[in-house]
Amino acid sequence: MNKKLNTAAFFLVATVVNVALIMILALVVFVPYALFVARLVPGSVNLIVMVLIFLGAMAGSFPLYRKLIEALQKRIDFEKYFDPIVRQSSRRGRR
Repeated sequence: MNKKLNTAAFFLVATVVNVALIMILALVVFVPYALFVARLVPGSVNLIVMVLIFLGAMAGSFPLYRKLIEALQKRIDFEKYFDPIVRQSSRRGRR
């Protein structure tokens, strides 16, 4: 596989992993909430809590995802296998 295909495959897999992290974090918080608290509060509060759980899972997935990428960077030389995402400008240094 060439670098461009490797990069596209990496982004696809990384996106799936990030969505899976969000779902796992949301379930880790939602299941105990649903089992122990949801019956005790009104339905409108449950809706708000579900939205907050989802937003919290999204926010919590960022540091975990970053740690996974850092661990992967230690094992794989990204410059060797992947195309750079942002290319350096050729106008750098000109005035």
